[in-house]
Amino acid sequence: MRLPSLLSASAVLAYLVGQGTAQVAMTQLAEFDVAAVGIGPGLGAVAWNGTDLVVAGFNTGSTVQTVAMARCSNALTVPQWGAPFGPQTGTNTQRGFASLAFSPNGQQLAAGYDNGAAPVATAALQLWSSGTMLWAKPGRGSSGVGFDPGFVGQGSGVAWARFGTTGRALQQTGNGADVWTFVDGMPLNVAGQGTFFRDLDFDPLTGDIYLRASNNVFVGVRTGGNACTPMVLVDTVEADTVPAQNIAVVRAATGAALLWNDRTSGVAGQAWATSIRASRLDGTPQAIDWGAFAPATGTGAYDFSFHTGSNTLAIADLANRKVHLFAVTVPPFYGYGSGCTGASVLVPTLTGTSTLQAGLGGTVTWQLGNLPSFSSVFLVLGYQPLNMPLIGNCSMLVDPVLVAGPFVIGPIWSSLSLPVAVPPGLTGAELYSQAALFVNGVPDYGMLAVSNGLKLVVP
Repeated sequence: MRLPSLLSASAVLAYLVGQGTAQVAMTQLAEFDVAAVGIGPGLGAVAWNGTDLVVAGFNTGSTVQTVAMARCSNALTVPQWGAPFGPQTGTNTQRGFASLAFSPNGQQLAAGYDNGAAPVATAALQLWSSGTMLWAKPGRGSSGVGFDPGFVGQGSGVAWARFGTTGRALQQTGNGADVWTFVDGMPLNVAGQGTFFRDLDFDPLTGDIYLRASNNVFVGVRTGGNACTPMVLVDTVEADTVPAQNIAVVRAATGAALLWNDRTSGVAGQAWATSIRASRLDGTPQAIDWGAFAPATGTGAYDFSFHTGSNTLAIADLANRKVHLFAVTVPPFYGYGSGCTGASVLVPTLTGTSTLQAGLGGTVTWQLGNLPSFSSVFLVLGYQPLNMPLIGNCSMLVDPVLVAGPFVIGPIWSSLSLPVAVPPGLTGAELYSQAALFVNGVPDYGMLAVSNGLKLVVP
């Protein structure tokens, strides 16, 4: 059945703009054992720019060691490991490189090195290009590095965080000079949550900053070049002193998500699939489909690096000293809330499929299922979610702006597909939807049944 003209107009989206089956899908492309590439006794961090892979060492031994970085060129075609570079001698046990990040163009590499509170490292934050270190800053590179895209053209540079401080420090990319310090940089801390920052990453589209602290996931919603509103996005079991809690913003061509590892301890035997978690950018949990990939258990310690241009992701398994490369698909639809049966037998379902590509538009299709015979079905659309109790255990999950329908179902249980063309230029637009139906076509409040809610974020 095709949409009526009321809903098929793309102007609707231009204006407005757990229950779903959409999942973040991972397809393994390659695996690298980095135990013998010369970076030291352990693996601490990974960076990936779509062609080249960089890994950095961590001292997992019981004595002072040297740790370094190593680069694999053409990792997905003809992999070639180069000689280790950037060695850091005198690295204390359980210290070393804690984070790596490529610049958006993949030409520069930022590295965070931590040797503990004493002695403070002379090269805690390093910027590299073509195998040459351009500059370094002293301190502790303990809490994540990243390339801040800024906000409306202001506030870009190399950013980093540090234990015990509240601000995001920012360095000029060209020479490492201070733009803002840990004291006057935009605040990252949330009241009552401490400052055990472990990692950070930026949304390249909005400039929002996402952080790990005490095993929680924070977001700093950007309001200026040096301003954001920090808040807890995902509240987990607290783990202040557990290292290797990392995060990556995955802004793929088809949708956006966060990838992070839930790590409350460093005990062995933690499963990959339960340690690594995905959330939407608003914190909504998202399932991950790993396909046939079946890695060994570890200690919950993983690092992530996503490359937007190729929709590929590097995951470093720190305990097993391996790096895996994946192709990533993030659907733009995801479900929230729950439906109710009303006078029906089954709960109506609402899911979605899409051919949308970042900035290019495409087609989105709402798929309604579990529709009883002779029912009258409506699709409710709006730009805000809602949670308003209706009759029984039913809830209205959308603040309605447009109601499409009725669509009359025939004499058998059925489903319904409603496609809509989305033009280019609506990136970031949000649309909420919910299906509602009257059983047996009777417009009676007691015969009402509703589906889960479904959110669409246009890539």
